[in-house]
Amino acid sequence: MIKRTILALCLAAAPVFVAAPAAHAATGTTSSSCPSGHYPAAVTGTPTTAKAGMTGMAVWADRTGWHLRVSEAGPDRAVFTGTISTDGTLKSVRRHDERGDVKVDLGAHRVVYRFTNYGAVDGIDFVVPCSSFVHFGVALDRHPLPARRIVVGHGNHHPAGNPFTIRKVA
Repeated sequence: MIKRTILALCLAAAPVFVAAPAAHAATGTTSSSCPSGHYPAAVTGTPTTAKAGMTGMAVWADRTGWHLRVSEAGPDRAVFTGTISTDGTLKSVRRHDERGDVKVDLGAHRVVYRFTNYGAVDGIDFVVPCSSFVHFGVALDRHPLPARRIVVGHGNHHPAGNPFTIRKVA
C-alpha cells in the first residue's frame, strides 16, 4: 500500500506523467531552497470530464495553482472526504461549493476536506510553493473512490490507484 502510494500517479498507466515542463503557479517558487523541477505537463489544464454529475474527482494545475472538483450523478446526497498533503506549504485554499457545506481543515502541509454533494460541483483551489509532491486521497460515502473515477489534467488521465501522488520531475 505504501509503495503504491509513493510510486503514485500513473507509473504503470500513463508514462505521460514524466512529460515536458509546464510553466504555472503550481510549480512553486524559484528560490534555491525549494525543490527543483516542475510538475508534469500532463497534470495541466481542466479535465474535459470535470463537470456536474461526473461521479468522481477531477484534479489539475494551471498558472493560478491546483484545483480539485468532485460531483456525483443525481440529486441524492453524496459525501466526498479526503486529504491533500505536500512537503511544501499549502496556501490560498479557496472553496467552491453548491450549498455552502464544504468543510476544510487546513494545516501547514495538509488539508482535510468534506464535501456534501447533491449533483452539482464542490471543490477547492490551492497553491503549494516550494513543494516536490502533492498527495491526494478521496473517498465517496466512506469507500475509497476507484481510480477510474479520478481524472487528472486536460487529457483525463487516471492515477494508478487511490491515494496517489504527483511528483515534480527534473
